[in-house]
Amino acid sequence: MGLFGTIKPGLRKSQAAILHLELLGTMAVQMLDGTILTPTGAKTRGLLAILALSDRRPVTRKNLAHLLWSRRSDEQARASLRQEIHRLSEALSPLGTDILEIQRHALALKPVLTTVDVERYLNASPSGILKLPETEHTLLTDLEAVDPALDEWLILQRNRLRQHLVTVLEQAQSSLPDPGQRIEAANRLLRLDRLNENAWKVLMRELVRTADTSAALLAAEQCLAAFRDSLANEPSAATMMLIGELRGSQGAGRSDAGPEILSGRSVSYANGAEADGAYRPTAGGALHATKSWGAGSRTIASIGFSPLQPELVTAVTPDLETVLDQTAVGLANLGFLSVFPPSRTPLSPESSKVEARTSGDYLIKTKLQTSFLPGVAGGTLSTRVRLLVRVTDQRREGMIVWAERFLIAPENCDAVSAQLTSEIGWRIALAEARNSASRLADELTPLEAGLRAFALINRKEPACFDPAEKLLQSALRRDPQHPFLLQTAALFGLVRSYEQWMPERIEHDRAAAIEAARGLVRIVPETLTGRLMLARLLLDRPSEREAGLRLIEEAKPFAPLFGVVIAMEAYALLMRDRPEEAAASLKTFRRSHPTHPYIDLFDTDVVLIFLLGGNAREAVERSRIALSMSPTRIAMLTLHLAGLVAVEEAGEASLLNELTQARSQLLQLMPQISLEVVSLHHAYLPPERLTLLLGLLERAGIPAASSAFAGQSKPVLGGTSSTGYENSSVVPSSSVP
Repeated sequence: MGLFGTIKPGLRKSQAAILHLELLGTMAVQMLDGTILTPTGAKTRGLLAILALSDRRPVTRKNLAHLLWSRRSDEQARASLRQEIHRLSEALSPLGTDILEIQRHALALKPVLTTVDVERYLNASPSGILKLPETEHTLLTDLEAVDPALDEWLILQRNRLRQHLVTVLEQAQSSLPDPGQRIEAANRLLRLDRLNENAWKVLMRELVRTADTSAALLAAEQCLAAFRDSLANEPSAATMMLIGELRGSQGAGRSDAGPEILSGRSVSYANGAEADGAYRPTAGGALHATKSWGAGSRTIASIGFSPLQPELVTAVTPDLETVLDQTAVGLANLGFLSVFPPSRTPLSPESSKVEARTSGDYLIKTKLQTSFLPGVAGGTLSTRVRLLVRVTDQRREGMIVWAERFLIAPENCDAVSAQLTSEIGWRIALAEARNSASRLADELTPLEAGLRAFALINRKEPACFDPAEKLLQSALRRDPQHPFLLQTAALFGLVRSYEQWMPERIEHDRAAAIEAARGLVRIVPETLTGRLMLARLLLDRPSEREAGLRLIEEAKPFAPLFGVVIAMEAYALLMRDRPEEAAASLKTFRRSHPTHPYIDLFDTDVVLIFLLGGNAREAVERSRIALSMSPTRIAMLTLHLAGLVAVEEAGEASLLNELTQARSQLLQLMPQISLEVVSLHHAYLPPERLTLLLGLLERAGIPAASSAFAGQSKPVLGGTSSTGYENSSVVPSSSVP
């Protein structure tokens, strides 16, 4: 019965779900009485697996068809999907009730009637994760090689599960009260991630705490062996200090390591060396300071391309080489990655393995798939070439950081390379932030602190702004001219200004962001990212708007044809009071880059452009996504409310209930919200656009004025203002010293 051999305490058997799905290992589907209903067909099992791992949300038929029949035409794939839905319904018919919610455009599993073993791990808390059995089974081993698209999906789901387990176990090892529990959590974590330094430190310290010094010393040697075998290097300075103390206590004949080892802070920095310097033991066992990678490097990671495989040398090789070359140039121009250029000559398998190990922290792997479609004339066949791209972390046993597929042809090389550049750069920055997440804040190098701040900024939650700013302040004090830190500081000032509601705080954040962006351009004059960021910031200042427009025009000849410059130009069109053109330009960008990071990070711009450009439905769809992830964003909630009114008034849908709920939530978060406050917040908008926005909010029930300014009292929920601070007087100073 696996995980479902017992039912949760307090839950009668008659109340339990009637269908259990086990996805760890091979798929097993069974009724409450043990009757096996596992579908026999691989495609049918694949369909059920996708629905089971969709977080109980509907999955569109289009997406299902693509994942299961990526090599077929859309029409053929949809027809095959209809057949598989029928087969799945037949396989589950002994239940006597329909657990599939079949809609016209989407499918879902009814959550009350089904349980999934993986969900118990994905929903486990730090205190509950150790109560679940540790499993070595790989997710859905029987669904490999069913379809290339499903293979990619499987890899992403396995990585998702693994990353979640790592995160929860990291929380467990630091929060559980019992040393034995912390040791078990650390051991489980190390079986998932042998290079998790915090787990090694917790394990060694807790073993010392339980008076098992010999086991702590063994763990120290295992830690050193893991890093030397995987990275040909040693752990960080803090870990080496702890190991040095353990060895020293053994050499001194001490039966216990004392409070120094338990705290991990007994070794002082010689000669006043900074805490972010790397320390390595000399032959005599002493510690000396050397310059750390984070402090000395101007890039956050290195990246290379896997050599072309012999089977890729086809008629489309020139297109592939064009895409890879342009991607390499684009990644280098980001300013925070070291790039090894792609090799044009296919290598032997043996040489490829050596090359892959020496071509950087991350590796871009490519694969081509071809399929044939009926031609336009006379039944001829045309060739469709699909490029599959994977980015793997070579220091984490080839773990996939990002994967995607593209149709490739001579006419879209620019678009594909532009998307690869932005997606890969963004994903690596976030991956590097996650890699440093297990380390204590005071152990971070300036670059690692900047990466952690970058990850916090991407959440866009007001409560994350305070820790992000503190990290940036610390990093920039120690390395004030690092390009990535300046870029992150500029991004932070812009993102936080969205959620500020006092004009002086808005101007403060924008001024700090502009200062950081200008500093980045001074240090790296050729940076396209820095120039576009500076242009975006200047567009919000009427007195400097023309300078921002000139920066965008100057960047166009050097930017990818379908790159982020289109999105920046869309915002510029809105500021020039051409909202319909702005919305059309943004639609063009979204068609070329549906998953571009710009859409998520600058989602306030996206919603504002669509709302004021006459595309209220698209604005509402985007704001729903944003609020589902961060429901306390007052600025986004305000735009969402305006969008709901616009959709309702256009007669496109009845949204009165959602509108009422949104207004209630907004007034709870910010009781003093008013049209006057919103007008000050969006004062940079062209007058007619601002009038349109205020009119929508007025019809949504927002009062014209409030008796007290919104920032002067605490909201009902959360106990802090929308900026994440108790009041404006405690907001830290600029991120840029």
